[in-house]
Amino acid sequence: MDKTKILIFPLDIDDADAFIRTAKALGLAVVGASSAMAGPGDKAVDGFIRLPFITDPAFDQALQNALEQHAVTTVYAPHQGVWRHLNTLLETHPARFRFTLCSPDPFSATQQRFAPHEAWAALMSSDSPLAGLAVPQAIRPPLSPARYSALHRQFLSIPGDSDVGKLRALCDIARLLPPGDLLEVGCLYGRSAFALGYLASQYTLGSMICVDPWNTAELTDQGVDAAIINAELANTDIDSEKIFRVFLNASALLDNVGYIRNTSEKALGEYEAAIRNGVLHSPELGSIPVGGQLSLLHIDANHRYDHVRRDVELWSPYLAEGGWLLLDDYVWAFGDGPRRVGDELLGSPLYDSAFVSGDTLFLRRTGVD
Repeated sequence: MDKTKILIFPLDIDDADAFIRTAKALGLAVVGASSAMAGPGDKAVDGFIRLPFITDPAFDQALQNALEQHAVTTVYAPHQGVWRHLNTLLETHPARFRFTLCSPDPFSATQQRFAPHEAWAALMSSDSPLAGLAVPQAIRPPLSPARYSALHRQFLSIPGDSDVGKLRALCDIARLLPPGDLLEVGCLYGRSAFALGYLASQYTLGSMICVDPWNTAELTDQGVDAAIINAELANTDIDSEKIFRVFLNASALLDNVGYIRNTSEKALGEYEAAIRNGVLHSPELGSIPVGGQLSLLHIDANHRYDHVRRDVELWSPYLAEGGWLLLDDYVWAFGDGPRRVGDELLGSPLYDSAFVSGDTLFLRRTGVD
């Protein structure tokens, strides 16, 4: 059995919450300590210690007593001043204080947390790999590194399967899109929808429309090869309303995102009504303009062949000339529905350019009817 016991001090720093969740997921015992809190409050710790402030002469002895009483082996200190004082104690009194202090210090940890976003943004300043595509549109300039970094950080904070390779492709394709709305069928938590909405806003393309029932009762199986995924349909622990709330939490940061909470077929009528009205209203997100033609269509709902094909049939007539159709999971371990549909479209005169990025097939719509 793991004998590690962690003391988090001070417990009232926001970073403590994420650390507690990780430690508990690893099965570790966690004790919280604070100089300002009278008790643990709503923190999910196994015990609580009230310590003096580090400026109090009694602090060092109180800390030593607490470490021994609770058999603490490791200390996580999310406050820079506290971390520095504890590190000094370890350096100056190694025989008296025998614990491991989590590293690096909070300031360095913050820099390490943001560094990957800035590094990814720096990569985006290079030429787009799509620049060589035979398309007539002018390629828009890339966004600033700060905007790419912010997008990357928020994108990764939203649950979802879309990876940063797909995010790069979305950023690149946004530079080629004609004006028009963007629509995604199958949004779940909204990771890719957020990226598309952000890019649509930055390039003044149009509104981002999300189509998803967010209702497990409306879901159907995705084929025999997707048995593992299908089994989750009967999982009563999955609360689709909570998934929807996460989607709202992410998308509410943008003012050009709306949703139609329905299946693909039923949502089409609502979309057509929104075209007639020129506006789509979404509770909690407000109203967004609807232009009636799509700059980009992202199909990411049920991956069974008949469902993918039907989604394409329903929505692709609204795709503008020069617009892009994206088939998620064209490369998929649990079936071949998206690939079969994609391969059919690759031979169609309706699309004149195509590429695969990660697991997604990107196809450009021609002007042929």
